[in-house]
Amino acid sequence: MSLHRFFGGLVLPAMKPVPAPVRRLPLPGRLRVPLLQHAGAEAEACVAVGDRVRRFQRIGRRAADTFGADVHAPAAGVVVAIERGPVAMPGTPEATHVVIAVDADAAQAWVSGDGESQDDARMPALDPRTTPHDALRQRLADAGLVGLGGAGFPTAEKLSLTHHLLILNGAECEPVVACDEALLRERADEVVAGGRLLARLCGAARLVLAMEQRMGSALPAVQAAIAANVDGDVERLRVELALLPDRYPAGGERQLIQALTGEEVPDGGLPRDLGVLVQNVGTAAAAWRAVVHGEPQVSRLVTVGGDGVSHAATFEVLLGTPASRVAEAVGGWRDDATVLRAGGPMMGVALPHDDVAVIKTTIALTAWCGPVSPDAGARSSAPRSPLPCIRCGDCADACPSRLQPQLLHGRLKASDGGDLGGALALGLGACIECGACDAVCPSAIPLTAGFVAARQSARLGQHQRVQAEAAKERFERRIERLQREAEDAAQHQAQRVKRVSGAAAAALAKARSKRAGSGSAPSTADAPSDGGPP
Repeated sequence: MSLHRFFGGLVLPAMKPVPAPVRRLPLPGRLRVPLLQHAGAEAEACVAVGDRVRRFQRIGRRAADTFGADVHAPAAGVVVAIERGPVAMPGTPEATHVVIAVDADAAQAWVSGDGESQDDARMPALDPRTTPHDALRQRLADAGLVGLGGAGFPTAEKLSLTHHLLILNGAECEPVVACDEALLRERADEVVAGGRLLARLCGAARLVLAMEQRMGSALPAVQAAIAANVDGDVERLRVELALLPDRYPAGGERQLIQALTGEEVPDGGLPRDLGVLVQNVGTAAAAWRAVVHGEPQVSRLVTVGGDGVSHAATFEVLLGTPASRVAEAVGGWRDDATVLRAGGPMMGVALPHDDVAVIKTTIALTAWCGPVSPDAGARSSAPRSPLPCIRCGDCADACPSRLQPQLLHGRLKASDGGDLGGALALGLGACIECGACDAVCPSAIPLTAGFVAARQSARLGQHQRVQAEAAKERFERRIERLQREAEDAAQHQAQRVKRVSGAAAAALAKARSKRAGSGSAPSTADAPSDGGPP
């Protein structure tokens, strides 16, 4: 299919692991499963310390009337703690973790590949061709399915609207990250079948699978899966294959849509405004397994790499596994590694320590000995001190959102404490935090970090304004309620007084009438006898 070029971007070195069969990472003795692994509200724990749980059992339930996702036990064991800790998500928030001491036989079954035969809590299999769409969407919600390539948006929520185009995103534009290529190489049939399932659920008439040109190791498997009738449909939806140029950030949602359709998502808008839905290839495969095999989302493929380890590799990892355990599989972190990220070097989230667990949105764990240098992704052995902006414009040329990062930086660094409103007026809200401006800045200014902090401040301000407005509305409603209650009470009292007054007046009138009647009639003692006067 014909492609379109999006504005800006960079060509970065791949730094990918050598293609090899994906191995299951051995289970640790304990899994620390966060109840926040998705966009939205943290799930509520539905187990207690001391409970024995089975594999696939729900341990965190989405609170009623909230936006979020369920969480399930990746392995059988005993709940030994429920505690707070950091989560590998933007901003590194803290969330409740359910700590499970894993059964020894469950650990052995997982490594040997016999985990499917153990006594677990999987859901009944559904037929994707005959099961009603509402039931299939509910299955995805019950499985805790969220997007595996971005912010972890609950999948069933996205499928509630109709779209004419579904894009399966397999583009790994960041260095090091190779989990999607490994998935397409080994489970392309599940990706394609899951993509067709998602397309039916959202009403899409077109289905495009996008991958990068350098994913050569996965191409034969993908082409075979597209040609095969893996899900049994007689008239199956045709899958279009798009091979994207190796240009960062081709895997970004907006850039991917522009590259495939030539249309740009409007400022302040969403892909659904164009009738387009983007889902990660891992999400499609997980959706297929949730429906056909009844498996909740409890594992994912994770790449471990960076110059802070001896070599890179991709493993299938159970959610809740500490980052340190993943590192052990490649010989551990190097002694001079200084930064650990959940994700790649460009958009990954810096972690406070390596006890942080793998979650649904963890595409990679990368360790680094220095920051990204301006020469397009090469690593530097020592941090560079930022220099003043020289107004070269390289950042503007690289920005895929068509922003002017140097002007945004100037507004945020104004001498009067920064002009957040001015930065927002210049389009700060459209920043996708891709880090392209950092990679090309000759002055080594941490532009993206400043933009992230400013956007968080703006979101916090907006949140506080929303809370203040909500508090104001609650106060005004309370005043109105108190006034209504006072008016109702006064009216009730007036009516009571009226009733009492009316009853009292009637009683007095009756008493007066009685007294008047008794005074006008003569008594028997005073009446004359029949015999005449005495």
